Amino acid sequence: MTVTLKAEGEKGSEAPCHYQSLAMRVIKVMRTASVAWLLGVVPLLYAETLAAHPKPPEIHQSSGVRYVSGGIGREAMQQMQAIADQFNVRLTFQDPSEGTPISGVTLILVNEKGKRLLRLVTDGPLVYLKLPHGRYYLSVIYQDADHQQWITAEAEPMDLTFLFNLIYLEKSWLHARTRTPQFATPT
Repeated sequence: MTVTLKAEGEKGSEAPCHYQSLAMRVIKVMRTASVAWLLGVVPLLYAETLAAHPKPPEIHQSSGVRYVSGGIGREAMQQMQAIADQFNVRLTFQDPSEGTPISGVTLILVNEKGKRLLRLVTDGPLVYLKLPHGRYYLSVIYQDADHQQWITAEAEPMDLTFLFNLIYLEKSWLHARTRTPQFATPT
């Protein structure tokens, strides 16, 4: 298809119409590519920002007990340490052989009257508690080991470190040093 373009005082010259539609297509493709690029890059930039500045640990409350759990990674560890002075009982969980931090520890806190105040599975190697003054029974459980003891919460902060020996196979999985072992399926 051709279109006749006439300038004043000129005879008709023929120019193919597809040049104009081609230019419009190129512009449309460039706009689409720009939008696609923005949609691809902006989330990545946001993710980098989040990685560089992880959100601060969230403080929870249960039965009058304020607590926070976390500390996976250097930034998160620093954020937890920055708020440590707000809590009077500070717990740390680690493997004694290498000092490897441990998360996923079950923590149960009971008051002197036997009422359970808190039960949680930790989100990291650090747990901070703000307890009213008094005596509490604390039980921490990881894999096949548990520690149980009475603690007395006072105004002066108490720091407790619980050591759990990692089961050999799980230690390998945690550090991703080896592949998960594959066992033959019984027939």
